[in-house]
Amino acid sequence: MARRLRAVRTARGMSQTRLAELAGVSRNVISNLERNENAGRKPSDPQLSTVYRLAQALAVPPAALLPGVGERILHVCPPEELPVAMRWPADPADLRRFSPRHLALAEPGDEPEFVVPGGD
Repeated sequence: MARRLRAVRTARGMSQTRLAELAGVSRNVISNLERNENAGRKPSDPQLSTVYRLAQALAVPPAALLPGVGERILHVCPPEELPVAMRWPADPADLRRFSPRHLALAEPGDEPEFVVPGGD
């Protein structure tokens, strides 16, 4: 989840702080998830509600953040990246950057605004 979360967040042009604000979690939660670490130096283990909050703030399906979607889980924390059976991003537009206005002014739950390719 760490690599997926960081990849989507940076593709959206969003800082950890802004993602935390829009998802209603602390910036430390974002940092810990992206490093796959919690206070006890164990792998991060987010609540499902946190995954959904992050997915909403990033405008992605929750499964896009989770490893092993569509696979039978043999190990809780496998050492390698598991394949994802669902196809996301399905289109290059799925990873568009959020608009500067959205990054600066959006409130939690707002419909995202994206940068228009070739636009101002």
